[in-house]
Amino acid sequence: MTPPSSAFKKGVKKEEPPLTAVVILDAFDQRFAPIQESYPCFGTFPICNVPAINFVLSWLMRTEVKNVMLVVSGLNAEHAENVKKEWKLAFTEFTVVACDAVTSVGDCMRELVNRELITGDFMLISNPTAVINTNLVPQIQEFRKRRRENADNVMTLLYSNRENPERSLLGINWETNKLMLFPAANSLNQLKAEKYHFYEGVDIRRDLTSTGIAFCSRLIATQFSDNFDFTGIDDVVREILSKDDILGMSVHIEVLPTKDRAFYAYDYESLVLLNTLMLERWFYPLVPERANFQDPTRFFTANPRNLYLEEDGEEICLKANTWILGDQCFNVSLGTKTKISHLAQIRNSCIGSHTEISKNSQIHQSIIGKNCRIGENCRIEWAFIGDDVTIPDGTHVPKEAIIGNGVVFPKKLAGIPELTLLNAALNEEKFEKLSSEAREGCHVARFKHGGSFWRRAVNGKTIFGVDDEPSDSVGSTSGEDDDGIDDSTRQFHDEVFESMEKTLESNNQQMRNLILEINSSKLACNVTMDDVAKNVFAAFLELPNNEELKGTQELIVSWRDLFGNYYKTKRCQIHLLLAVEDRYNAVEGFRQRVPALVHFMYNNDILDEEGILEWAESIETATLKSSMQKIVDWLNQSEEEDEEEEEESDEE
Repeated sequence: MTPPSSAFKKGVKKEEPPLTAVVILDAFDQRFAPIQESYPCFGTFPICNVPAINFVLSWLMRTEVKNVMLVVSGLNAEHAENVKKEWKLAFTEFTVVACDAVTSVGDCMRELVNRELITGDFMLISNPTAVINTNLVPQIQEFRKRRRENADNVMTLLYSNRENPERSLLGINWETNKLMLFPAANSLNQLKAEKYHFYEGVDIRRDLTSTGIAFCSRLIATQFSDNFDFTGIDDVVREILSKDDILGMSVHIEVLPTKDRAFYAYDYESLVLLNTLMLERWFYPLVPERANFQDPTRFFTANPRNLYLEEDGEEICLKANTWILGDQCFNVSLGTKTKISHLAQIRNSCIGSHTEISKNSQIHQSIIGKNCRIGENCRIEWAFIGDDVTIPDGTHVPKEAIIGNGVVFPKKLAGIPELTLLNAALNEEKFEKLSSEAREGCHVARFKHGGSFWRRAVNGKTIFGVDDEPSDSVGSTSGEDDDGIDDSTRQFHDEVFESMEKTLESNNQQMRNLILEINSSKLACNVTMDDVAKNVFAAFLELPNNEELKGTQELIVSWRDLFGNYYKTKRCQIHLLLAVEDRYNAVEGFRQRVPALVHFMYNNDILDEEGILEWAESIETATLKSSMQKIVDWLNQSEEEDEEEEEESDEE
């Protein structure tokens, strides 16, 4: 009997519904209190004079997303409705969810669960400034593949392949991309790792930056409703990892290819950086002139040197009676009817509508609001200035300053670093973490715990920029015994020395165990690989077996696996030699052994000639440079002979 033709037909593959985008429109960080008068809803804050939410919705249009839930606090519902009015035709469904008395992302998610609005897998965008220049097709496919393989694969966090300025850490299984280690809430750049993690193929990454985007199953939303103290997605991640044996859920990391760009702002420093990146068109095709097409009343033009001009039907007014800025201006966004002197210098900055900037003023890496008056010969860099602000002639606004609406800047406060200046006293009942005091007709705002407005805290304290000059402010200390080594590096050195001593005293000197202990100390102390390379050998040289050259040579041979692990690259070898140089300068009895020690390590393939020669050129101590000259000459001669042999073989 011949089977029916239908038996040979392939089954129709069930198409999975597109992800719903859940976008949180508010920011719940009190550091943004100075801007809430003009922008109570963080998603409407202008990046390059374009509301941040416009960029988010623009890139969402390029993904599979058809339905958008815009979640907002009840106080800001009107702002969300205005966004919906502009963008509702771009999606199949556009819903505004207003939540009363919410103070965190967690509160918003609990409200969605209580209203039963989360019915399947969704994309969570927990920050309304998150931007990305890709359609996320491969990343969403990978999330769905994991979900099909195991329903307990409940979340995939999206990271960009970009070194993060806060040096936050992740521990990821290099085979499966499963997240194994995640930092604590008050310690973003430290991980608590056990030795077994290193046996399980965990790759410690500090070169990734969160995008603020996560692909989630419905179970993630219910985690918020089950835990009323959860304030953000990071709390859910920590819960899943800490109760892996109970919950049985898994979180994975998806890293964008290096060609794809993503970023989001979480403090004033990152807001200014995001503004600059957008001006420089890093997220193309997500660019300022294309992000307002849903609003026919606003029109942007892009011009040479990345100059973006907003127009409302009338020409933008400039002192030179032309829209072209001076040659010293680039990466600038100007609002409508802005008056800019042709002699002003503006770089990597955003200037709001109706703002005037006088001649010879310099504005770098800053965001300036609407209706401001900047006098002559002013200097503003790395600053945020609100609306209706007046900066008198000749004022040098301190770096990382935040100036609220309506402030007439008093010159007497120009010397205060990281100044946050407001026109009126803060409502400390509303902003319970903040305080303010009257000074020079204005109010200086501070965090009660002493943190920074400009930059969010890591490890319980503020990370300051590397270019900052030393401050004479109250609270700064300097130790008399400061040797240029910070506490974490010194602690790492001491822990490595202790681990080496224990290994030396044990009968079974397993290098694998010693390497694991050193790696654990590296994570705990959060030191760089340069610090590791230098301090591992520095600690080794301090061991009692190294009082004589013969003992050092025997121990190097015995511990060859240790050196092979940490000194594979020329950079690490140079830091080993820097440790030798420090020992030479500190211990007189060690000096005569250095040439023989370096030669021995070269013969035993621990050091390469390139590393030795580069280090030798940098030696500042004359006696050491002289004693190393024979080895340098020998290596150079050997290199020349090798080149001659290669030339002869080529001729043959």
